[in-house]
Amino acid sequence: MTMVPELVDRPVSFAYNYRMRCSCGGVEDLSAADYEAEINEAHIPCSRCWGSIHFGRAVAALRNLKDPALENEQLGRLAWYHTSTSPDWPSLTYEVQERQRLRDFGLVTDEQIAMLSGLALHVGTYEAAIENVLRRMKYQDDRDSRFFLYRVALDLDSTRVETGYRDENEQRAARLSNTELRAEGLQAVRYLNVYESPGSLSLAVTADAIAAVHMVDLDGHGLVPDHDAELTERLDSFQRDLDAARLRPLPSPREPISAMEQLQRRAAARRGQAVDPGRPTGPEFYRLWESIDSILAERYLVGVNAIVTREFRDAVRPRRRDDDGAVRAYADFYATRAFALTHPSALIAGLASRPAAALWSRPAEIDS
Repeated sequence: MTMVPELVDRPVSFAYNYRMRCSCGGVEDLSAADYEAEINEAHIPCSRCWGSIHFGRAVAALRNLKDPALENEQLGRLAWYHTSTSPDWPSLTYEVQERQRLRDFGLVTDEQIAMLSGLALHVGTYEAAIENVLRRMKYQDDRDSRFFLYRVALDLDSTRVETGYRDENEQRAARLSNTELRAEGLQAVRYLNVYESPGSLSLAVTADAIAAVHMVDLDGHGLVPDHDAELTERLDSFQRDLDAARLRPLPSPREPISAMEQLQRRAAARRGQAVDPGRPTGPEFYRLWESIDSILAERYLVGVNAIVTREFRDAVRPRRRDDDGAVRAYADFYATRAFALTHPSALIAGLASRPAAALWSRPAEIDS
């Protein structure tokens, strides 16, 4: 078993707020609730120049000015996190499989494959790693994928870490390659993450900077969804409503299909889902599922800020079904994925207690 030094975990919370940067250099605090509501047409006043800041990802600022990750000597003492659909990230097997996956697209040249598979590895805060799952579910067709959470130990030479941090909005960070880092004599580059846990610090690192990892399956972490009696009854009631709607007589062919139903059918077709003309669609279907989502959010997303709650609900929404038992299955999935947001300490403790996987040296051509 690989021995891993005692790592320090920074406090974890999904109840965080945001900081936004004005063009004058001033920085203002912004609550997650106001961000989600897009108050004043997404503008807040700047107390430095008395202008206004059009807030959003493009002007996200560092949230924690005292983050220990700002100090080179602390980077190797901190626990870092990564999420992947691969159960053996970032091993040599993973990299070979990643190259094959890229080839399977058919339109990727050997040069592009070498460039894409040679990108630096990325680690970040726990919050950023979990929010990466939501982003991939929402935007990268990973709604049905199995995800694995990695707790990462780094072995860094503090003299080979770039000074300060890059702003992901303005400087190359997410697409840095191992070759580029090594050409500059670097093992790691800090950058301001503006897509996952905006305002947190992440790292782009060379493969040799990762000493060991602990891994847990986010869908098999030991949690058994335990819906209380009241919630169970409400879920069963919604299931009965869905069943009744599905069994109602179909509208006459002469009756026009509502605009909402047309949109839902097109969306289902884009996702490759067969559209059953007898399924409850339109406003009734939408209202039922939105009510279910609201109830589940009240039960399983307590303490999660408004922006992350919205991202979570958007990410899991495609898992809605209308067949027998669909509501309970959806609630089970919802509770299982929400556990990582509301019980980070339990998940981290479980991770830290698992045997660590050592990472072997990679042939030079893998990193080229």
